[in-house]
Parts: sequence; structure tokens; C-alpha cells
Amino acid sequence: MSITAETAKAHANDPAVLCCRAEGGITIEAANLEDPAIFDELVDSGLLNLDGCLTIGQVLGAKLTKTSDSLCPLTVDNVEGFKEASEGEAEETEGEADTPAAAVEMNVQGAVTTVKSGKVVISIKEGKDIYLELPV
Repeated sequence: MSITAETAKAHANDPAVLCCRAEGGITIEAANLEDPAIFDELVDSGLLNLDGCLTIGQVLGAKLTKTSDSLCPLTVDNVEGFKEASEGEAEETEGEADTPAAAVEMNVQGAVTTVKSGKVVISIKEGKDIYLELPV
């Protein structure tokens, strides 16, 4: 299912994957992109490989060079005129990979995050309390 411009902005650093078949030569818009919320299940099932995938922020406004099917990851091989990843994003990603799991803290808007007994606990209040415990 395609995403809106607002969703694209919120997921600018997520992988860019086509939602539907698209003809080569089009300018990539949010409406051409799949919702990143479904990627985990597709990757786990082997239906989607995100290796080398550009981000949504990088491909918006770029040109699709080849006619591509739905759920096709957008990479340097099929996109031209994409934005380079900013140095700040690259440094942030490198730093995260080197951080031990026990020291990880996540910032989720409106959420309280703590580490208790080897688990990351995220509390989100949006009308009701939602608690999510993740082992580290």
C-alpha cells in the first residue's frame, strides 16, 4: 500500500521500496513507495532483501531508471539523482552498531524508556498505557 507525503517524511531514514509496478523514467514520489511497517515480516519470510537499499529521504524526487515490479527495493542500480546520505546520518548509524545492547536507549516521542533486569522497557501513553519489554 502506498504512503502519503507525511508518512514519507516520518520514515525518511527507512528503506525505500516500490509499492507497485512503476515505469522507468518516473520521478519517485511518496505514492510510489511501500509502507515500511510491513518490511520486517517480508524480510523474515525471505520475500524482501533490503541490502543496499536507499532510504525514502534519498529517493524522493529522484528518477527511476528501470521499469520495476512491486516490492522492488530502490538501490543505486535502479535510481538516478538520489540524495547522498548526510554525514551525520552515517556517523549515527556507525555509532549505534558499536553500542552494546545493554547500553541502548531509544527515544520514542511520548515514550518513557528504561533498562530493567536486562530488558528494555518502553512505556507509551496514548489514551492508555502500553508497555513493551524487549530482552537485551
